[in-house]
Amino acid sequence: MKPYQNRERFQENLKQLGKLDAPLARLLERTPTTTRLVIDHQGEFNIDVGGGFLYPDNARAAAMRQVDEYLPQPFRLSVPPGVVQDSCVELNRVVRAMAEEVAPLARAPARASFGGALVVFGVGLGHHLKLLAERLDFKQMIVVEQHDELIVHALHAFNWKGLIQDLSRQGRQLHILRGTEVYPRLVDLLRGPWFPFLDGSHVFFHYQTPDFTAIGQKLLMDGRDLATMGGWVEDQLVMMRNNTANFRRPPFHLQRRRVTAARSLPAMVVGAGPSLDACLDDIKRCRQDMVLISASTALKVLLNNGLRPDIHCELENDPTLADVIATHAERHGGLKDISLYTTPTVDPRIPSHFGRVAYFYRNHLNSTEFYARGAESTAFADPTSGNTAVYCALSLGFREVYLFGLDFGARDPRHHHSRHSVYYTYEDEAELSTWVPYDFNLTVPGNFGGEVLTGWTLNWGRNSVTNAIRGVGAVRVMNCSDGSFIPGTTPLASSELKPGPAAMPQRQDIDQALADLTFCPESLVNPDDFKRFGDTAGDFIAACRGHVEAMTPVGGPPQAVMRGVCERIIADLTRLEQSNRAVYGTLVGHINEMLAAAHHHASLLDPVDGVGGLEVLGRCLAEGFTRLESVVAVALETV
Repeated sequence: MKPYQNRERFQENLKQLGKLDAPLARLLERTPTTTRLVIDHQGEFNIDVGGGFLYPDNARAAAMRQVDEYLPQPFRLSVPPGVVQDSCVELNRVVRAMAEEVAPLARAPARASFGGALVVFGVGLGHHLKLLAERLDFKQMIVVEQHDELIVHALHAFNWKGLIQDLSRQGRQLHILRGTEVYPRLVDLLRGPWFPFLDGSHVFFHYQTPDFTAIGQKLLMDGRDLATMGGWVEDQLVMMRNNTANFRRPPFHLQRRRVTAARSLPAMVVGAGPSLDACLDDIKRCRQDMVLISASTALKVLLNNGLRPDIHCELENDPTLADVIATHAERHGGLKDISLYTTPTVDPRIPSHFGRVAYFYRNHLNSTEFYARGAESTAFADPTSGNTAVYCALSLGFREVYLFGLDFGARDPRHHHSRHSVYYTYEDEAELSTWVPYDFNLTVPGNFGGEVLTGWTLNWGRNSVTNAIRGVGAVRVMNCSDGSFIPGTTPLASSELKPGPAAMPQRQDIDQALADLTFCPESLVNPDDFKRFGDTAGDFIAACRGHVEAMTPVGGPPQAVMRGVCERIIADLTRLEQSNRAVYGTLVGHINEMLAAAHHHASLLDPVDGVGGLEVLGRCLAEGFTRLESVVAVALETV
């Protein structure tokens, strides 16, 4: 074995890779290596990892052997369609109808071969990628690799240029995910344009690492979550209606960009996590010298303990929140001395209870695409109202922020919120006190040591705070919550908090922040925009129905026929996303879930006698599009 490099091949591969992912190509060009690419006397490659080799014989032989062993019993994702949220009435009706009508039909002995994605863990020297591409049918290959230097070796040893060009000619995509925190990016790709083909996707492990194993287990265990796309049409239309109602009721402030001027006072951001109860006395002690910001459920806790926040934050469009706010206003002498920071998609009864209102735009909502028109939107305010409150402080220019009750987990899942919160003090206490609103199936480091239980949603919230802090920069965030450790924050016991005297009144500091927002004295609603929206949505849905009605059940194997219909509609969705993101955001979740259900069932039909099944699925899809068109039209009449 002797060291090997092929600079000419490396540069050709790097140039081709740069067309696919220019930042990655630039990074790999300057990546140092601590392992060695080696070649034997027969011209076969291996990697000397120090004290041994990556492959027992050579890279090509190992890849051929591994792929041959994989193909007879491949690991494939199973994400069958199922009933989603109860509010998704029309989608659930279509999914149920398909399942019931194909149930008595003949089934294939095995799932049809096509799967939307091929996820490959480990790049090695790349030979397995070519073999898999030749022998599997997919739309996108996603290669996951933790070690950049292995990709560098592969660029010397393997014809990446040919692979990339071949996939491109075949209408297939290649994505390379590097590093350790790849799972969220992997999920984004799997839930991208080819989402309807997610069920049956292939997963291939070239080699195992603890991180690869953990990701594989999450893919296996979180199949239902992967299969659940956001953006239900009913929910999107509710948010459009709420946004419109709120924008019809000026005056209000609108955050079109993040405030860059720094505030003079520090801010306390308060959520209703279980550790809040132990911090209430310290919050009272510091209240006069700091701006107090509350997150949704925390408002009740603060008011009941004699603390009135300067700013209150809400995120969700749940109509019951309006009833909760009305109750607080009635019991505590009104809320007009409090400013509201919220998305305009909240129930329109909420803002009227507050003295001043500032709206911000959330990412990936149809109403944001409809109204924002170039304004800044954010993902940092999701997924919980606690995230909204943190984003409020950061985006309004507070540079010294203290977190309370933002646990994003619990040491005891039975104590998942403050004992003063609605979960333990509501009239129907017996039900709420035993209901656990989150899954607690993950363990993360605790803010003050030890471990804390969390779950998918809460851990997303924890990571979202970290990303918000990094996104803003030049901010000092101290975490006084006895919950999950949040990277980017510094743990601080609330008893150690000793703010200096306030440099100015809280109201004045908030006034200066709001002065940097856009003040809207008049309605922002234009009725003509809704007519254009409705016409575009109606035409698009009719075109989708046309694709379904043009389907020829005898045109080939059931999966291939349904795949063709789905690909035509996916192509139309891609064009719609480019031309009208508001309509796209309204429809994409609903349509993709319908297509995913149809493709799933078609993949399991008997390939010899699948005509009847395709006719059933086509009828269900066509009716689903007809009813979707009606749902959108009726909703727009009430906006």
